Amino acid sequence: MVTRPEDQAQKELRGGGSRVTMESAKETLRKELEEELKLSTNELRSHAWYHGCLPREEAESQLEEDGDFLIRDSGSSQGDYVLSCRWQGKTLHFKIIRTVLRPRQGYSRTLFQFEQDQFDNVPALVRFYVGNRKPVSETSGAVISRPVNRAVPLRWLQERYGAPGLPRQEVQDPAKEDAAPARRLSLRGLTAGEVSTEGPQLRAKDRSGSHPAGLDQLGCRPSLYTAQSDSNLLTGSPEALAGPQERGELPPPSPVFRTGSDPVLRPTAPQSLDPEGGAALSGSEGQLHSKAPPKPLRAPSVLLGDPFQEQLSTYCELVPKAPAGLRSHVARLQAKERWCGRARATDTAFGFLEDETVPLPRPRGCYQEEETGGFVHPVLETASSFQPHSFPSLLLAPDNRPLEPGALKRLKEIFTQQDCRTMALHILSVDCLVGRITGVSGEQQRAMGVSSGLELITLPHGHQLRLDLLERHHLIALGIAVDILGCTGPVAERAATLHKIIQLAVELKGSAGDLFALSAVMKGLQLPQIARLDQTWRKLRQSHTESAIAFEKDLKPFVKRLNQGEENATPGEVAVPHLLPLISLLEGEQLWDDHEESCDLLLRTLVAARSIATSAAAYKATAEAKLQGFHATPELLEAFQTEFALRLFWGSKGAATERAERYQKFNAILTVLSQKLEPTGKLEP
Repeated sequence: MVTRPEDQAQKELRGGGSRVTMESAKETLRKELEEELKLSTNELRSHAWYHGCLPREEAESQLEEDGDFLIRDSGSSQGDYVLSCRWQGKTLHFKIIRTVLRPRQGYSRTLFQFEQDQFDNVPALVRFYVGNRKPVSETSGAVISRPVNRAVPLRWLQERYGAPGLPRQEVQDPAKEDAAPARRLSLRGLTAGEVSTEGPQLRAKDRSGSHPAGLDQLGCRPSLYTAQSDSNLLTGSPEALAGPQERGELPPPSPVFRTGSDPVLRPTAPQSLDPEGGAALSGSEGQLHSKAPPKPLRAPSVLLGDPFQEQLSTYCELVPKAPAGLRSHVARLQAKERWCGRARATDTAFGFLEDETVPLPRPRGCYQEEETGGFVHPVLETASSFQPHSFPSLLLAPDNRPLEPGALKRLKEIFTQQDCRTMALHILSVDCLVGRITGVSGEQQRAMGVSSGLELITLPHGHQLRLDLLERHHLIALGIAVDILGCTGPVAERAATLHKIIQLAVELKGSAGDLFALSAVMKGLQLPQIARLDQTWRKLRQSHTESAIAFEKDLKPFVKRLNQGEENATPGEVAVPHLLPLISLLEGEQLWDDHEESCDLLLRTLVAARSIATSAAAYKATAEAKLQGFHATPELLEAFQTEFALRLFWGSKGAATERAERYQKFNAILTVLSQKLEPTGKLEP
C-alpha cells in the first residue's frame, strides 16, 4: 500500500531527542501551507487540490471514491499538468491540453482545455468542470466533484519526490550541521534530531515546490518570439518540409503552437527526441534551446491521428472538438464566433469547425479585452446549489421518510425554546448565503462575473440562482403550513402557533430586515389550507388580539405594496430586499392579471430590479451589521436550510423528484391535513 505524503511526513518526525519537537515542525509545515493557499486564486499553487510533482502511484492511492480528483505535474511531459480522478471504480489520468495562441507579434496567450471549452488557467478549468458536473471526456464520461486536498506544502513534495526532470535536492549530512550555514527546514529523509531549529528561509521559487517552468511563470504570458526566429520557421516549399523528415523529426501537427499536452492529437515520437528539435518551451531561461522549434502545420491536429497512439499513451483519450449539440441558435452562433476568432488570432484555418463560409463580424475590442484579462466569461450554472442527497443532517436519519413524526416533534421543541428574534436572524443568515449577499469568495465572484447575487439575478446567466431562490421561497411557505397543521391538539394550540409565526414575521420586517423571508412567511399564512381554518383565526383574534391586528393592518398591506412596487426598501434598513416579483417575472411566471395597470406594475418591478443591483454593496453592509455578533445554534440553523426542508417534506429519495410533481403531491397532503383539523361544515364546541 502506498503511503500518503502527509502520513510519511508524520512518520519521519517521530522520535525523541530532537531540538525541535514534532509539533513545532508540523506547525512550520502548516504555516507554509497556509501561505501558499493565500496566494491569488488564479495561481495553481493557491489550491490544495494541486499536488505538484506527486508521482502517479501516490496520486492513485489517494483517489478512493468516484468523483475524487487532483491535479499534478506530468511525469512524462515536463511543464504539463495531469488530472487524476476516479470514476466507475477505475483511476483515470487526463493530460491537460495546453495551447499557445499568437494573435500578434510579441504577444502570446496560453489556454488550457480537455475537449471543448478553453480557459486561461487551470483553476478556471477545474471550477467549470466541477461546478457544471460536465464529463471530462465523452469517451469515459468521467465527472469530477470532490477534490483531494494536500496537507503539506509543495516544497515538501518537491524535496521528497523531486520535480519532473530535475534532480532532488539533497539534505545536508547531520554530521556537518555545526559547520554548515543556516539551511531550510527539510522533512525528506530526516530522523529525530535532524530537524533544524531555524525557520524556513525560503526564496519564492523554493517555496513554490514546483518546477520553475510551471509556477514561476504562472499567470505570465511569455512571448514566443523570444524563442523563435523567422529564419528557422518552416515555409511552404518542399525543401523546407523535407528537412525535418530526413532527420527523423516529426513536426507538430497542431493548428497553433502546442506545448505538447495532447497525447491523442500528436503522433507518437520516440522518447529520445533531439534536444535541438521541436521541444516544448520552458518558462525558465536556462532551459531554452538555442534552436527554435519548427513552425506548426496548418492542418488541424484532430485530423492527424496515429493508429498506435492509444496503445503507447499512458493517458486517457481526449479528442478536442467544436461544441456539438447546441440547443439554441444564439449558443450556436456564439460558439461559432469563438472558434472563428481563435482561427483569425492564430492565422490558422479552422474550416472543419465552421458551419458557413462567411464568418460573423466581431465587435471591436472584444477579443482584446479577453486577451488582456479585462473580461472573463462567467460560468453558466446548470445544477442547483441545493444537494439534499449529500446534506449532513443532525435532525434526520440518512434514509428518512417524508414528514417523520419524530423529526416534526423535535422541530416543535426547538421552535418552542427559541424567541422570534433569534429565529429571524437564523433565517437571515441562511438567506444571505443562498442569495450570495454575504460570504461570497473572490473565486465565486469571478465565476459569477459580478460581486453579488443581487446583481446575478438580473442577468441571463443567473437563471439557476433565480430557480434556487424560488425553491427556497416556496419551501419556507410550506414549512409555515406544516408547523400550523401539525398541531393536532386543541384549537388554542394552533392559535398560539399562529401567534408566534406572526411575531416572527414582525421580526423579519423589523430587526432582521429580511423582506424575502417575510413574503415567504406571509405566503404560507395565506395558503388556502391555512386561510380556511376559521376556528383557528377566530381564536387568534380572541387570545392574541395584537398579533391579529398586526397581521391584518400592518403585514398584509405592507407585502401587498411590496408586490406592486409601491414600497421602497431602504438599503440602510433592509438586508435582503423583496426579490419575489423580479425573479418570478424573469422566469416567465405571470404575476398580474391583464388590466390597465399591468404595464405600470412591470415598469415599477424593473425599476426596483435596477435599484437592487446598484445597491448590492449597501445591502451587504446592512446584512453584515445585523449579523454582527450573531452565534448560530446548529440545530436551529439546519431547520431553516433548504436541503433540510427538501428531505423533511419528501424524504431522502423523493427530494430529487421533479419540482412540479413534488409540489402537486405536497399540496394534496396539506389539503388532507387541513380538512382533518377542521372538517367542512363541522365546528368544534
